[in-house]
Amino acid sequence: MKKIAIIFVSMLLAAPVFSQNNMVIDEIIASVGNYIITRSDLEYAKQAYKYSSGYYTMEIDDETVCSILEQLLFQKLLIHQAELDSIVITDQQVDDRLDYNIQMQVMRLGGDIKKLETYYGKSLAEIKADSRDQLKEDMLAEEVQRSLTSNIHVINQEVKDYYNNIPKDSIPIIPVEYEIAHIVKTPAISDEEKIHVKERLEEYRTRSLKGENFSTFARLYSEDPGSAAKGGEIGFTTRGTLYPEFEAAAYALRPGEISPVIETEAGYHIIKMLERRGESINVAHILIKPKPSVEALVAAKDYLDSIYQVLKTNNMPFDSAARKYSDAPDKINGGMIINPYTSSHAFQKEHLLEYDKSVAYTIENFSTGNFTRPIATVNDAGNQAYQIVCLMAKREAHTANLIDDYEKIKNASLEDKKQKTLLKWIKNKAKYTHIRINDEFKDCFFLDDWGLDQNNGK
Repeated sequence: MKKIAIIFVSMLLAAPVFSQNNMVIDEIIASVGNYIITRSDLEYAKQAYKYSSGYYTMEIDDETVCSILEQLLFQKLLIHQAELDSIVITDQQVDDRLDYNIQMQVMRLGGDIKKLETYYGKSLAEIKADSRDQLKEDMLAEEVQRSLTSNIHVINQEVKDYYNNIPKDSIPIIPVEYEIAHIVKTPAISDEEKIHVKERLEEYRTRSLKGENFSTFARLYSEDPGSAAKGGEIGFTTRGTLYPEFEAAAYALRPGEISPVIETEAGYHIIKMLERRGESINVAHILIKPKPSVEALVAAKDYLDSIYQVLKTNNMPFDSAARKYSDAPDKINGGMIINPYTSSHAFQKEHLLEYDKSVAYTIENFSTGNFTRPIATVNDAGNQAYQIVCLMAKREAHTANLIDDYEKIKNASLEDKKQKTLLKWIKNKAKYTHIRINDEFKDCFFLDDWGLDQNNGK
């Protein structure tokens, strides 16, 4: 069964589809109730598909076009249901999601909002205006789909049945996976350095309050690579996305006010409130990170050198050493590193390379239990540190099985159950909803799945 999912084509998924030299004469190619799908909707969704797959110039075959059309029809069916259920998405919710989407895309483009405007050939205000209506439809569809699947669960027997029903030649191969742990030592920062950093920020705050340009100070002196080039502006965020101390100070400000110096895990900041919309805020900040002295860096490395010798000579279990000697928060879990892409301990090679190339290449040929000498690293807050990394487990490539890969199979089983639920819902809704599709798509595979007549839909 083909996967049923919404294609969210609102904003930041595809490059602009049409130019003056590449215009499409629009026409209605399908309808669901009072909602229509136009030729340009399909073309835009095709561009979104290319963008998300990373192959911008690829040719899309007929089967894929049918799959994209099916997803567009599914979205319209969900929106039609949202109207029947009187589901409301507020303008504030749309604005918050739009600001978040823009933040993510700006980060992908190197933190420069001008690149985003160049990419779309529009001003930021135009991008927002052109995206808002479609984004609202996306959010309505999301809400209905969530209501249809949020209470679906699978039990152990369902997981086993799902696995046993996979044709033997179709059971997936799980690539090599690594589990790693580390012992971290972060160099101490002297009180003198902290005082010096706070004095610098106090100076910038005082001068800004007297009329000098806050954004100029941010561009010149801030050490936040994502915002410095934009005058320290972070963009609209909501609660729960920033450091707690940062948020507490930011939400206490009124537009134009500048906070006192505050400390977070990343360093020291001053924050200027730019704009507030309900619980969504846009602030600018200047970040300065206290730097460890050369002596502190040497001391941190020497400390881990001594731990390295303990591990070698005392045969001490690595997880015990991590709990005793590491200063990273994950020490309580024996130093086990979480894969940020899957939230599990397992790293496939491409994720390990993205996480830390030097570690990936170092442990590739390790045996389980081998560990590195102290190596330089940067912690999650962007501060210098040293670490010893140990290969805790290595699972060779293998055919998926219920013992080693239960969680993966369980997730696949749950997704399959959700897909069957959605298809059942679609078939039922299609009976009572007026759906029409152009004849050019009469051979699309999904017409049977939806219970539609292959002659013009139904």
